[in-house]
Amino acid sequence: MADSGSRIIPNDEFTADDQSALAWAASTEHPVAVATVVRVRSGADANISVAELAAIRQDWDAGGRPPPKPHVHRTPVRFADGTTVMGVRFLGDDPYVRDDLPGFGLYLDERWAPPWPHEHLDWPDFGVPEDLDELRRALTDLLDRARKGERVEVGCLGGHGRTGTALACLAVLAGTPATDAVAWVRANYCYKAVETDAQEELVATFLS
Repeated sequence: MADSGSRIIPNDEFTADDQSALAWAASTEHPVAVATVVRVRSGADANISVAELAAIRQDWDAGGRPPPKPHVHRTPVRFADGTTVMGVRFLGDDPYVRDDLPGFGLYLDERWAPPWPHEHLDWPDFGVPEDLDELRRALTDLLDRARKGERVEVGCLGGHGRTGTALACLAVLAGTPATDAVAWVRANYCYKAVETDAQEELVATFLS
């Protein structure tokens, strides 16, 4: 009989407490979360086993079930063709603080209202855009701006689902195979990037 501790937990089996514990582990560089990042960077998936979740839950419970420590993305992502786009999140003390202001921003959440030139793209949280042609146009324009030397960024609210998916699509436009783009953006931007099956499917079929 296979060791039950090695069983991979499907996403739909995680309880609310499990998700809170995992979020805390990710934000504190818990050893299990770090091991997950190592797996992602080696080309494997980010699935969590029963034993790994139990280790995280034990430490989370022992610590009094603390909330996750938020991190703020102001993360430059350099694509295969050498082009760089900044991935950003809105949540934080001040979403508009930068060492160097961008020349243009593409924002995937309506709460963004920066003082620099920008565009909004209608994209529901945890979902995908309805108008894929508009998505392709907006991302192609953003990449073209970056290739011309303009400082550009893309961001949503938390900086993971929509932003990560957009960055993965940009990676495809810049030469990364669509089959590798989700793993690539998780390794080169944030391992929490791309949050849903629909977002993964969008990346896989982005140019089809």
